[in-house]
Amino acid sequence: MATIEEAEKIYAQKKLENPNFDTYLVEKFKKEMPDEYIESMLIEEHGHHIYDKELYEEAVSLLDWINGSGKGAKWSVDDIARLSGINFNDKTYTKYDFAYWVNMKWSDYCNVFTDPVYYFKISVNDLEDIDFPDCYEADERAYYNAKKRIKYFG
Repeated sequence: MATIEEAEKIYAQKKLENPNFDTYLVEKFKKEMPDEYIESMLIEEHGHHIYDKELYEEAVSLLDWINGSGKGAKWSVDDIARLSGINFNDKTYTKYDFAYWVNMKWSDYCNVFTDPVYYFKISVNDLEDIDFPDCYEADERAYYNAKKRIKYFG
């Protein structure tokens, strides 16, 4: 199997031969892997975050409440944003990240407690966890969980 170092050597040589090789690669990527291209561009623009209502709604629609009494979102994005009192302009995560995480936590723990304040506090702690031990940042948890949920259950 080829290594990243071997690929980098090939890239460097092709770039020497054709200064526009990077443009050629992007166009090839766009043509041959359009879904991956779109996702890559959206990540470049928004980071690893739930950036729009469509992605949010697709992911949250796949939540099954542990107590069997429901499915999907317990609370709307607007209600969560309003009730949480969070200024999302000051956060590294989006209101959709937060709303997804709150509703995902509800789906997992609705048989434990029902006060939404607990879900808001837990979600802030999860998305702002300073010692989150993974290959991505804590504020990206909602995006990765949502994408995985869509891939496996959508």
